[in-house]
Amino acid sequence: PSDVRSIQELLRPLEEDGILVPRSRDQLEKDIPNCYLLTRDETILACGMLKKYSDTHAEVACLAVSPSFRRGGRGETIIAYLKRRALLLGKTDLFLLSTHTMQWFEERGFRAGDPSSLPTSREYNAKRGSKVYFKKLGSQRDADMQEFMWNIM
Repeated sequence: PSDVRSIQELLRPLEEDGILVPRSRDQLEKDIPNCYLLTRDETILACGMLKKYSDTHAEVACLAVSPSFRRGGRGETIIAYLKRRALLLGKTDLFLLSTHTMQWFEERGFRAGDPSSLPTSREYNAKRGSKVYFKKLGSQRDADMQEFMWNIM
């Protein structure tokens, strides 16, 4: 909870540009148990959320990397961590909604899908025009191999 202010500062420019859905301080505080941070020397470099929607499905949400630390693999690091957390929780499917960076997610194994395929408890706001992406999770070994391939490409 002590990081909420720093998380807000990281997210604010993306919210103002319409890339991320604006979240109030109260919403962020409620989502803290789902939030994971990549930090160095008490500075937040990146954040992401893993929200559980069913026994099998989880959403990657609120993925953001500080502008000062982009292009350094921080996005890959946080998404790889979220994927591993999902595997540890027994999830077999990840999904995310995005209005930007579609190619980046596709390069990391996510595939475009239809909003009607989202878990019924996940509302879809058609006005935002978000694309929906899905990724079938394999094993921890599969995750290792995918990360290895990211590093050599």
